Amino acid sequence: MHRMRNSCYGRVYHKFLHGIKRHIREARTFSREIGGTDKSVKKYFFSLPDDELKTVLAEYGRKYGEQAERYAQNTFQAWKSGTRNMSATITKRLFEFLPPQMPIAKKYELAESIWLHFAPRSRHNFVIGTDADVTTLANIVADILDVQVTSYCIPDDVKKRFAWLAEGDVAVEEQLLNHFRQKQKQLAIQKVLLEVPVLQRQIREHSTTTRSVQSIIKVHRHAIAISVVAGNSNTIQEMTIGQLQVKKLQVNYPVLAAAMVAVVLIVMFGT
Repeated sequence: MHRMRNSCYGRVYHKFLHGIKRHIREARTFSREIGGTDKSVKKYFFSLPDDELKTVLAEYGRKYGEQAERYAQNTFQAWKSGTRNMSATITKRLFEFLPPQMPIAKKYELAESIWLHFAPRSRHNFVIGTDADVTTLANIVADILDVQVTSYCIPDDVKKRFAWLAEGDVAVEEQLLNHFRQKQKQLAIQKVLLEVPVLQRQIREHSTTTRSVQSIIKVHRHAIAISVVAGNSNTIQEMTIGQLQVKKLQVNYPVLAAAMVAVVLIVMFGT
């Protein structure tokens, strides 16, 4: 009988642990899906003064039931201290329920974080010569940015899950964010026109000591790296990551060979 009770207890305990691990996995999966922005909502939730927290939990109870409200009240301090992990179900509820009640600045900040998480990214690498035509390069960069930095929105399936993301003020915030990205794109092209000629001149005037310089232009999650290299004359070439790695190895071979010769001479003749 004692053995049976222990066996039964073991199965229940194992099932309990399995359930806890599953809730933790689901919560982490959800956090990754929304780019970790749930942490911002939790931080705001845990920072609420007592009177505001009481109001928020009362609203939470009206939406999700008295049992959910009591559980949140009883578990709040454990969540806040980190001694208990918040389940995926409660995290999703909080993410759906709390942002509409947040100050507008906080709400915009959260919406932007989500917007940035779902935005596309790209990287382009160019190697150009000291006499390359900068206007041509600027036009190439402009064409790339026209394709990459387009207006985009938080995905519809995410908006359907969290209705507050589709509300009017958040939609206005999206429009503003897209407007600022377009402005950044224009500034990036100006940077090419102003900065690259300076780098070309630097290489021409100091080619014995400086063989290459690089400028990286960023517009949100899009990056364009422009390397000005001595001896490339008027060429403009887009390189893949693999080609760049090969190029770096080729550049380093003479240095490596010289170092090996120096080592051999030291071994043979001493210092």
